[in-house]
Amino acid sequence: MQGKSALRLLVLSGLMLVALLVVAPMGHVWAAVQAVAGTAAAVENGTVDGTPELHTGWMMIQLFGGLALFLYGMDHLAGALRVLAGSKLRLFLGKMTRNRFVAVISGAVITALLQSSSVTTVLVVGFVSAGLMTLSQSIAVIMGANVGSTLTAQIIAFRVDEIAQILIAVGFAAMFFIRIERWAQIGRAVLGLGLLFFGMGMMGAAMEPLRHYDPFIAAMAQMTNPVLGIAIAALFTALVQSSAATTGIVIVLAGQGLLGLDAGIALIFGANIGTCVTALLGTIGKNRDALRTAVAHVSFNVIGVLIWLPLIPLLAEIVRDITPSHAGAGGADIARQIANAHSIFNILNVILMVGFVPVMARMIKRLVPDRKETENIADMRPKYLNDDMIHTPAAALVVMKQEVLHMGEIVRGMAKQGHHCLVHHDPRHLQGIAEQDDGVDALQEAIVAYAVRLRHEDASPTDRARLEELVAVANNLEAIGDIVSEELVDLLTRLTRLGREPDSETTDGLLSLYRDAETALQASLRALEDEDAPRAEALIAGKAAFSARLDQLQLAIAEKVGTSAEDVKLYRLEISVIERIHRLFTRTRRIARNSLHLAHNTASLSGPAATSSAEAAE
Repeated sequence: MQGKSALRLLVLSGLMLVALLVVAPMGHVWAAVQAVAGTAAAVENGTVDGTPELHTGWMMIQLFGGLALFLYGMDHLAGALRVLAGSKLRLFLGKMTRNRFVAVISGAVITALLQSSSVTTVLVVGFVSAGLMTLSQSIAVIMGANVGSTLTAQIIAFRVDEIAQILIAVGFAAMFFIRIERWAQIGRAVLGLGLLFFGMGMMGAAMEPLRHYDPFIAAMAQMTNPVLGIAIAALFTALVQSSAATTGIVIVLAGQGLLGLDAGIALIFGANIGTCVTALLGTIGKNRDALRTAVAHVSFNVIGVLIWLPLIPLLAEIVRDITPSHAGAGGADIARQIANAHSIFNILNVILMVGFVPVMARMIKRLVPDRKETENIADMRPKYLNDDMIHTPAAALVVMKQEVLHMGEIVRGMAKQGHHCLVHHDPRHLQGIAEQDDGVDALQEAIVAYAVRLRHEDASPTDRARLEELVAVANNLEAIGDIVSEELVDLLTRLTRLGREPDSETTDGLLSLYRDAETALQASLRALEDEDAPRAEALIAGKAAFSARLDQLQLAIAEKVGTSAEDVKLYRLEISVIERIHRLFTRTRRIARNSLHLAHNTASLSGPAATSSAEAAE
C-alpha cells in the first residue's frame, strides 16, 4: 500500500462513518454513532442528565489521526518486510504450485511477509490469469493467506504504547543514518511498528471517553446480534479494502472495554468476508479463471463464517480458556482473546476444508462456466504483465520472466522461418518475418516499460539484479529479431535479385551454421526457463568450436571466388550472411549468460554461488 492508498483508506473510512450516521436504519447503531459524534443536547453546557460531555471534534481528530498513523505504519512495516524477504518471497512463490498442502504453507508465509491477505489474493488472481497456477492451487494458497493474516491480528493485539515512541526514534535513526541497506530496511520496519502502536494508542485515547458515556455503552450492549456485527464489519472492510484496519479498530474497542468478546469475534468474521472485495476488484478485465479464483476466495470465507456463526459462544469459551490472564490487564486480555479467536477460526477452517479443494474447484467451475472466446493465435500483445503485481517486485518478476519467454518463443519461430528462407528464398516467408518483428518490438517496449515501473519500487538487491538480467534478455531477443527480419531478409532478397545462388557446398555450410545458431537459441531459452546453469555454461563454452567452423567456411568461400563482378558481389553477400549468423549466435550466447546469472541469483538464496569457469572465460 502506498501513501496515496493510505489516504484513500482514510477518506473511505470517513465516508463510511458519515453513511452510517445518515442512513443507518437500526436504532442501536444510530444511537452508537450519535454517541460517538455527539448530539447538541449531550454536549451543551457540560453535562446533560449526568452524562459527561464529549468533545467530539477532538475525538474524531484523534481517531482519524490514529488510523492514519496505524495505516502508515502498516505500509512501512509491510514495505520493509517485502524488501528484506523479497528473494525468499520468490522462492515461496515458486513453491505454490507443488501441491495444495505446500500451497497452503506458501500462502501463509507470503501473507505474513506482505502483511496483507488482500495483496496475496491479488497476486494469486494474477498468476491464475496468466496461466501460471491452476484453480485448485489458487484455492489452497488463499486458504493459507487467511492463516497468514492472523499474524497481523496478533501483532496488533500487543499493547506496547509505552515504547512506541522509542521504536519510532530507533527506526528513524536506523533509516536515515545507517548506510547498510539491510539495516536501513530493518529500521524502516521498526519505525512502521512504532507508528502502528502509536496510532493504536491514539485511537484508544480517542475512544476512552466513551467508557463513561452511558448512551454509547447502552447501544453497544444491544449489539448482541452477530449477523449485524458481521454485516457492519464486512461493509466497512470492503470500503477501506483493509481487514487490518477493521481488526485494529475492533481491538481498540475491546481494549477500552467497549466491546465484548462475542461481538468482537463477529466483527472479525465480517472483516474476513469484506476483504474478499479486493480480490473481486482484481478480476476486472481478467479471464474466467481469475474470476473463479475470486469466487473461491469469497466461497471459502463465507462457508467458514457460516460454519462458525452458531458456534461463536463455544469459540469464545475456548479462547478464554487458552488465553493467559494477567492481573490488571483486563481489556488487554480481551484484545488478545480476539486475536486468538481470529487465529483459531482461520486455522481450523483450513484444516476442515483443505481436503475438499478439488471438490470446491469443480463446483466453482460449474458456477462460473467457460465462455466462448475467440483467441487470435498470432496475437503478440503482452500476455503475462500484470499491473496489480507492480508493488510486489518478487511476484512481478515471475510474470515478467514469463513475458520474456513468450517473446522468446515468437523470436524462435522467426528464426525457424529464417532457416526456411535460407533454403528456399521464398518472398512470402520473407514478408511474414518482417511483420512478426513489429510484434516483437511492441513486446520489448512493453517489457521495458514494465521494468521502468519496477525500478521505482522497493526491492531487494537480488530482485533488482534479476530485473536487469530479464531486461537484457528482452533486448537480446529484440536484436535477434532484427537480425533475422531485417538484415538476413535484406541479404536473401539481394541474393534473389542477383540471380546467382551459392554452390551446394557453401549452401550446406551456411545451413549447418544457421541450424546450430537456431538450436543454440532454443537451448538458451530452455536454460532461461529452467534457470539451468549447466546448460547455459555449455552454450557459453561452445563459442570456440562455432567460431572455428565459421572461419573455416569463410576461408573455403574465399578460395572459390571468381574474378567477375558478379562473383565478387556473390562473395560479399555470402560473407555478410555468415556475419549475420555469427551475430545471431553471439546474441544467443548473451542470453545464455543472462540465464546463468539468473541461476546463480536463485542459488544465492541458499548460499553464495561460485563463478563458473565458462563465465570467467567470457
